[in-house]
Amino acid sequence: MKFRTFVALGSPTVADMRTFFRVKWAVRVVNRGPNGILLEIDWSKMAENYPFLEGANLLLTAENVNSPQEKKRKKSRAEQATIYRKLLKSGIVKNKAELARMFGVSRAWVTKVLK
Repeated sequence: MKFRTFVALGSPTVADMRTFFRVKWAVRVVNRGPNGILLEIDWSKMAENYPFLEGANLLLTAENVNSPQEKKRKKSRAEQATIYRKLLKSGIVKNKAELARMFGVSRAWVTKVLK
């Protein structure tokens, strides 16, 4: 498959107005059948045309940028107890009440987890 250069992005051309910018993209169109088409960018050719892209992070794709955030997994009681004990032992928190305020839980919960 061959890459072709297309003008894919630029400021709108309106009568009596100047063009602010124009970017030429080296794009390959891949037909994926019923799944539509896929546009691939040849970043090496882009770097030749636009030297400022030389050090850019080109590994992130739209899928990485737009993917939903992973749900945070709740820590088990054993994991919570380990964290609570380390904080109490190190002196970062003075007592269970301060620990409860730090994590936004009740003092009773902290006591229950530590037993």
